Amino acid sequence: MRPVAREIVLIDKLPFPLHALESLPLFGEEVLMWKRFDRIALIAVLLISSCGGTTGPPPETLVGTWNATAVELVSVANSAVRVDLVADLGASVMLVLAEDNDFTLTVTYLGEEPGGPWGTSSEVTGTWSSTDILTLQTSPTSQWQFEIELDGDALTLTEADTSFDFDEDGMQEDAKLGLDLTRA
Repeated sequence: MRPVAREIVLIDKLPFPLHALESLPLFGEEVLMWKRFDRIALIAVLLISSCGGTTGPPPETLVGTWNATAVELVSVANSAVRVDLVADLGASVMLVLAEDNDFTLTVTYLGEEPGGPWGTSSEVTGTWSSTDILTLQTSPTSQWQFEIELDGDALTLTEADTSFDFDEDGMQEDAKLGLDLTRA
């Protein structure tokens, strides 16, 4: 009994009948395992389709005011070089994620008012979005992208690319930024 031809639609939308695979040479032998291929194709489609969802927390669960318990900058060049703005430098850090997708990140060092450049007391604003990652867009060409972990009122953001002057020589160095936050 000859198998019924089936069509597979590839990503580029070009269909071809499965029975065309029956006579393809494979190391001198004909491929006569259309049923096995059919099962493998079905399993592959199911696996690919199951990977399409998001794994991060729903965006509405992130809306609110968050206070940092740790803001760690880690040197990309030497991961042993790290600074915690809260513990080491006495900063208070607040992140506000608004329902309209605006955000404000305020860093305040003891005795300073917000408004200076990064590394001094400052306030950064922009827009935010969230799927599997939290993106804080500060300008059309500048953004931080964080991996997200939300556990009740505790939010952990990790692995954002940034820069920081670790040795206070006036030169910014590549760094990874992570924040531990609690809901206010």
